[in-house]
Amino acid sequence: MIQVQVKDLKKYFPVQKGLLERILSRKVDYVKAVDGVSFEIRKREIFSLVGESGCGKTTTGRLILRLIDPTDGRLIFKGRDITFLKGEELRRLRKNMQIIFQDPYASLNPRMRWNNIGK
Repeated sequence: MIQVQVKDLKKYFPVQKGLLERILSRKVDYVKAVDGVSFEIRKREIFSLVGESGCGKTTTGRLILRLIDPTDGRLIFKGRDITFLKGEELRRLRKNMQIIFQDPYASLNPRMRWNNIGK
C-alpha cells in the first residue's frame, strides 16, 4: 500500500535583486531548489533522501510536510491529494507525518565508503 506519492514536485524561489535592477527589469529569475522530483513510499518502508549539500533534500521534506507551498507538482498522502490543503485540515494531517533530520557526522563512519554502508 502506497502511503506517500510525490509527483513531479517543484519549488522555485525568486532571486532577490537590488532595488534599481527590480525597477529597470521586469524579468524575474528563479533558483530551482526542487525540480521535478517523483517517488513513492510504501507502508512499513524506510525511505532516505540522500544527496550533497544544497541539493534540495530539506526543501523536499518541507514541501512534503506542507511547511512551504510547492511551485508545481502533486503530494498525495494515503490516497488523498494534500497539495492545496490549508488551515486546520492541514494541521490535523501533520499529526500523522514526521521527518527526521539526521546528523551525518554522528551517524556515519567517515572512513566507510557509501556502497559499504548497510552491509
